[in-house]
Amino acid sequence: MNTFSKNNQNHLPNLLVAGVAKSGTSSLHQYLSQHSEIFMSKRKEPRFITSQVMDFPMGGPKDRKVESWYIKDFESYKNLFSEAKDESIRGESSADTFYFYEKTIPVIKQYLGDPKIIIILRNPVSRAFSAYQHLRRDEREHLSFEEALEVEYQRIRDNYELIYHYKAVSMYADALTAFLDNFSHVKVVINEELSDNPHENLKEIFNFLGVESEVEVNTATRYNLSGIPRFRYLHEMLFEGKKFMDYTRPVARFFFSAKTRKKISRTLMEKNLQRTHINEHTKIELIEYFREDIQRTEKILNRNLSHWLS
Repeated sequence: MNTFSKNNQNHLPNLLVAGVAKSGTSSLHQYLSQHSEIFMSKRKEPRFITSQVMDFPMGGPKDRKVESWYIKDFESYKNLFSEAKDESIRGESSADTFYFYEKTIPVIKQYLGDPKIIIILRNPVSRAFSAYQHLRRDEREHLSFEEALEVEYQRIRDNYELIYHYKAVSMYADALTAFLDNFSHVKVVINEELSDNPHENLKEIFNFLGVESEVEVNTATRYNLSGIPRFRYLHEMLFEGKKFMDYTRPVARFFFSAKTRKKISRTLMEKNLQRTHINEHTKIELIEYFREDIQRTEKILNRNLSHWLS
């Protein structure tokens, strides 16, 4: 059994962005990676922690492709941090770690000891609907949102990937209590606050991590956006790298730098994604469903989350 020790700690993360899925973990990962004192794994969502406790194969549409992204062996996980130099913080972001807390917390302790933990929470209704739009974007969901909510627990029993667990992933209080009880350094970030005031919130996060807090970070770009593509082939070309890109890449490389190419692709992808709106009746029903958990989360954090109930 591999366990945490002083001999291997330089090859392992001392920071986990543990979740929650579709709450801004991708964006936060990119923001943290811009800090010179922070090394974030180039591979976002390695999911090593959950791979140690998951049942495979997963049962949802295209879930086998998702499973192929999991890093399941310890040596490969350590290699994610082999390029780290003298950064005081080494981190990774796997948005499923929080949800599977009962099984993942012992694994974290086994391999990493007591790392710093960042948890980013989002309005649970918005998070659930964003997860739905994410699956519509990737052609993994063909039901209406209401129909998908009806069959959610059947899908959970059939071992669908957590992105299909719309309501269940949006329940925060129990997992939050468990992380606060088991780790010494836990920082909870509210997605809406980070979006509205990124500079102040990142300053708080950097202070929590013990790194220089007055650092310029580009927060203009949003990552891993959900939505339904207006033009499916354009989305697949930009997001999944269809063969057409093999012919256009040499031309693009000639005219544009790698940074500019990424910016152009991201802008095109964002403009191609059409965000739909949740049915008002469904929204009201979900607010009532989450009400008790939101109130418990408020007490745990001693923060006002009443805007999640409107």
